[in-house]
Amino acid sequence: MLARERHKRILELLRKDGTVRTADLVEAMSVSSETVRKDLDYLEQSGQLERVHGGAVPVPKKLVAEPAEEYVSLAARNTQHMEEKSRIVRRAAALVKEKQVVALDYGSTSFLMAKELARRFRSLTVITNSVQNALALVKCPDFTIILVGGILNKKELSLGNDFSAMLDSLHIDILFMSVSGVHPTVGLTDQGFSEARVQNQMRQLASRTVVLADSGKFGRASLVKICALREISTIVTDSGLEPAMEEAVRETGVELIVVPEE
Repeated sequence: MLARERHKRILELLRKDGTVRTADLVEAMSVSSETVRKDLDYLEQSGQLERVHGGAVPVPKKLVAEPAEEYVSLAARNTQHMEEKSRIVRRAAALVKEKQVVALDYGSTSFLMAKELARRFRSLTVITNSVQNALALVKCPDFTIILVGGILNKKELSLGNDFSAMLDSLHIDILFMSVSGVHPTVGLTDQGFSEARVQNQMRQLASRTVVLADSGKFGRASLVKICALREISTIVTDSGLEPAMEEAVRETGVELIVVPEE
């Protein structure tokens, strides 16, 4: 039996029975246990099953990367999942100390974080490429606001492209980053090329990078890859995260903070 035929047979049995045992596959296909082991390794590496002791099980649905939904306007996102996002930013703001240098990227969750910082702190330096974030902080008398220069994205009210070289001379204590997709193998992804460039610049300058992502972002992958999960410090999310995804994310080594419902 050719390898392709064995792989097909293994997946058929997996769909039928919900699990396969190595010993049963050896008998069913009249091959050695070493051959079955190599077949299972190949199918796991290609994302078609998950190895367990003595056999294999189907890959949990949410661990297969799903394409992120088509572009949703900033105005719409500023009204979606507000309860979850609010809990996330309240928990994440506890990681900040007075007088620190905080960086914020763009987006609806970042905007909520800007408003939370304005409410909670007296004196911060805030670096951002978001016009709406800057406007949310403008009435804080002891905040220093550094708006990264660039080309204005009118849809996102963000600044990007090649005018952000000024970032190279700055130190950032903590970066709060929002993304379109969080996946344990694909990594962190977003939709904007120039915005992702600024996000990565700020990430490389930050002592700590904290991703703010509601549970609906997990298991998804957008067009532009920002970085692997191991390249950030922490992810803060809500309690809607599925157990299989939570386990897979923790296995990457990133700190995962799950905020319970209030």
